[in-house]
Parts: sequence; structure tokens; C-alpha cells
Amino acid sequence: MATNKARKRKILANIGKSMMALIASALIVWIFPSNQTFKYDFQQGSFWEYDNLISPIDIVINKSNEELKEEKSAIINNKKLYFDIVEGDSIYIPKEVEGLPLSYSIVVLKDSTAFDVKLSEISAPLKFNPEKTKEALNIKLDNISTIKESIAKGDQIIAKGEEVSQTKYEALSIYRKAYEEKFTAHRIIYKQILGQFILVAIALLSMLFFFKYIISELYEDNRKIILILSVIIMMVGITAIIVNVNLRYIYVAPLCLTPILIRTFFDSRSSLYVFLVNIIIIGFSVPNSFEFVFYQLMVGMMVIISMEHLERRSDFIKTSVFVFLTYSIVYLALTLIQDADLSKINPYRFAYFAMNAGMTLLAFPLIFIFEKIFGYVSELSLLEYSDTNNKILRELSVKAPGTFQHSVQVANLAEDLIHQIGGNALLVRVGALHHDIGKTIMPLFFIENQQTGFNPHNESSNEESAQIITSHVVDGVKLAHKFKLPEPIIDFIRTHHGSTKTKYFYNKQKLEHPELPIDENMFTYKGPKPFSRETAVVMMVDSVEAASRSLKDHSEKSISNLVDGIIDDQINNDQFSNSNITFRDITIIKQVLKKKLQAIYHTRIQYPVLK
Repeated sequence: MATNKARKRKILANIGKSMMALIASALIVWIFPSNQTFKYDFQQGSFWEYDNLISPIDIVINKSNEELKEEKSAIINNKKLYFDIVEGDSIYIPKEVEGLPLSYSIVVLKDSTAFDVKLSEISAPLKFNPEKTKEALNIKLDNISTIKESIAKGDQIIAKGEEVSQTKYEALSIYRKAYEEKFTAHRIIYKQILGQFILVAIALLSMLFFFKYIISELYEDNRKIILILSVIIMMVGITAIIVNVNLRYIYVAPLCLTPILIRTFFDSRSSLYVFLVNIIIIGFSVPNSFEFVFYQLMVGMMVIISMEHLERRSDFIKTSVFVFLTYSIVYLALTLIQDADLSKINPYRFAYFAMNAGMTLLAFPLIFIFEKIFGYVSELSLLEYSDTNNKILRELSVKAPGTFQHSVQVANLAEDLIHQIGGNALLVRVGALHHDIGKTIMPLFFIENQQTGFNPHNESSNEESAQIITSHVVDGVKLAHKFKLPEPIIDFIRTHHGSTKTKYFYNKQKLEHPELPIDENMFTYKGPKPFSRETAVVMMVDSVEAASRSLKDHSEKSISNLVDGIIDDQINNDQFSNSNITFRDITIIKQVLKKKLQAIYHTRIQYPVLK
């Protein structure tokens, strides 16, 4: 029965995630409809930056009214004059052609036959024939063609790198008009939108399948899926806005923000796959799709590599430089391959690349916004919180130096353990460093800070002492909110004692007052219990590290018994029932903890002293 319920829950969860992908696909198609507008941007006098364009239709370029008028004027101005041969002896140049050069030709009619004769070659008296001249002129004027040029279907309109002349510009304009008119038909639009929706849905669903079988911990968290889909939709929206302004600005779109944002919250593998899906989806709607995807893929990989060494927010400037250099080098390489002529380099491209690189700095506010909306802490923020010179940890080291040293030791041990069993090591480190910040309120009530030998608990009852000890969790949460620590870090403060008891004062009360009833709530932490692998590890390490300081015998057996006893007691008290930690993980934790503690408390030889 339980198995059937679990199976149904799993099916419903899969359906829910699929619905997220389908809704995201619909939004993407609505934001960035593919191919309903002409995909090429061109201007007269510029060079054609796209692949060779073959015409799918017959294109007829008509002459403009001005061109027809100029052609008529040219025919009229250069018309041929017709003359008849007449009887007579005097040979002279007719007055109609006086002043013209002797090389000028006229048409002489003889027996209904026309001959072209230069003025220098006139050998008979001539008489101007206005009727025949007008008739010949009208024939030429009537034969003027309104077509300037025609391109048959299947012929090339323009080649890559070719200058967009006036004729080419007109041909492209005619093709664009025909293209856009074709897609204004509702039936065609609906079919195209359906096709685009299917393609986008396939891309997003394949991404979910990848997560399910390769990165299961990401797939199981709906918030993570929503965050990833939100980043994809956001980048599609930004690209759509830029393309609607002008298609030539496509390389201004800061698509490298996708791997930056995803890598900030997740791992490199996730960021690369999400980025691939993102650029493929956008590639459906831009010209030169292969070239576009190649550009973005090269830049995206460089961004992911640079993110691996990101230690502070100022390092984003280096990432921006990598973006600009990668775009520029790829552009130069493609130009050499296609034209082998650097003179055809478009300097505006470098300006677009520079703007693109500059827009990577938008990652700052976007990371902050996503942290607040989804409740995650980015690795950048964790790196900043892990700095022991930050204000709250400096305060801890000054007011409670013993607690600070304990926290650093817990952080080192917990980080090593989480590397062994899997989890967010940086989050564990930061959580461990901050888990005891509440002890800064009353530091002397904690043994690690009692350096003078004075113990204030000697002047308090066991109940009062227990309340002071347990209050450091509540005080820590209040301090964390005061210093605006993120909730995932505060979770370590809340859970590092779970719902356990302050055993020292609880046992002391039972021994000193066996006849009195005990209010166990006075000696019990309010919880909650750890609810993640990371918080469970910090709870174990915190208890073991603190107890190990009280050992007088640091032998292997003594340390082994201590580790087993404390962790087994926590298991028996049901402290890990809410966390996704397994018995296999706990076994590994015990083994590693024993080795680490033995290394910490290893015996040193005594150095001889010279007298």
C-alpha cells in the first residue's frame, strides 16, 4: 500500500515538473515567436554578413518612376534623326544637325531602307523626315522595360561578404516583404507556433530528463527547477527585446549571464547543460544559427571555466574580459575562414562584444534578486560569509575566542566529511563557522571561554544554567537576523543541537536532587532537528569535537568509543529522521571523524632540553 502511494506521488511529481516545462515553453514562444519577421538585417552600402542567400521565389525588381523618367529623357536626348535623299547637286549638312561633331550619326532613308551615316560621310542632298523620326522615337519609348532585374527561384540573391548595392537592397526588400506577407496568414502562423512550441518543449523536457538521471538532487527540488526555467525565460526575454530593436544587435544580448547565474547556485555540469538548451532555443529564431550557437558556446565555456576560480565579486571583471576576448577571437577567426580578408572586419562588432561583456556585470543584482526570491545562497555570498574577518565572526573571535576556535575546528572537520559523503561543502563550512554566534551574548557561561578559572554556573541553579546554555541557539538566530545572514546559514544555528538535552546539567540535577521531579523542557533544546545532510553533519561534528576536548585519554580506542557513543545516541534520540542522510553516510562519517581526531590529538615526542 505504501509502495503504491509512493509510486503515485512520484508520478504526480514528474507530471508537475513536465507541466512546468510546458508552461515555460508556452511563455518562450509567446515572448520570442520564431520566423514571423524577416531574420536578416541589412542596409544599402553595408556588407552581407550572413550565409549565401538563395531565393525561394521569383523576384522582379521594377524601375522607379525617376529611373523611367531618366531613361525616357536619355532616349529623347539621344534620338536618331531620319533624313530622306532628295534630288539635287548641292551636298551640305542639314540645318537640323548643324554644330554637331562630324562623327555624329544620322539615319538616311533610301528606297525604304535605312542606313546609319556619319555627318562626315554625307554624299547626297538630304531632307529631314520628322514623321519617321517621331515614329522611331515612339517605338523606342514604348519598348522601355519597367523591369530593372529579375532573379529566378533557386538563384542566388546575394553572397556572403558581398556589398549590398542598390539593386541587391531592392531584391532583399522584395524578398522580405514577400516573406512577411506569407507569415501573416493565420493558418501558417498557427502551424509555425505549434512547431516552435514542440521544439522548445522537447529541449526543456530533455533537460529535465538529464537532471532526473544525471543530477537527481537538482531534479527533486522544484524550487531549483523553477529557478532554472526562470533564468532561461529571462534570457529569452532580454534577447527578444534586443532583436526587436535591431537584429544586428543580437550579439549584444548577454547570454553568458545564463552560465554565470546557474553556476553561481549549482555546479558547472548543470550550468553548461542549461546554457546549451538556452542557446539552442534562441538559435531557432536568429539567422546563421550554427554561427550564433558556436559563438555563444565558446563564450559560455570560457565563462564557466572562469567561474571555477571566482573568489570575490570583483572577479566578475575578469570574466567580462574573457567574454570580450573570446567573442573577438572567434569573430576574427570566422572572418579569416570565410573571406581571408581582414579589411572586411566590421568594427561595430567589437563595440557589440564590449557591450555584451559589460552587461555581464548585471549578474550582481540578478544574483541578489534570485537569492531573495528563491531563498538560496550563492557560492559568491558563501565565500564572503566564510571570511573570518567579516563583522560577526570578528565579534565572535573577540568576545568568545574559545568558541571561535571550536567553530573553526568544526568547520574544517565538517567540510572534509561533506566532501566524503557528498553535499555543499562551502555551505557546511559557513554554517559551522556561524553555528555558535549566540555565545557572544554570554560567553563566560561556556567552558571554552573561561580562561580565569571562574565559572558563573557555580552561582546558578541547574535549571538556570540549562536555560542559559540552550538560549545561545535563540540568541544566535536573533544575531543572525540582525546581521542579515541568509536563512540557509541560520538553519545551522537552529538545528545544531536539534531537540537534545543539556546532558551535563540534566544529569547533575538528577544526581543532586533525585527526589524532585524534573521538568525536561527546562533542559531541552527547542530544535528543530537537522533537516539536511549538511546540518546533520554539523550537529555530529559539533558534539564530537566539543566532547573530544574533555578527554583525558586520546588513544585510538578512547576516540573511537567517544565518536560511536555520541553519534549512536543522536540516532537513538531520532535526531536525523528529517534529514536525507543514510546509515552508509553515518558509517563513513564515523570512520573519517576518528581518523581526523586521532591526527589532531596525536602524541608528540618530548624535545630534549639543553642545560
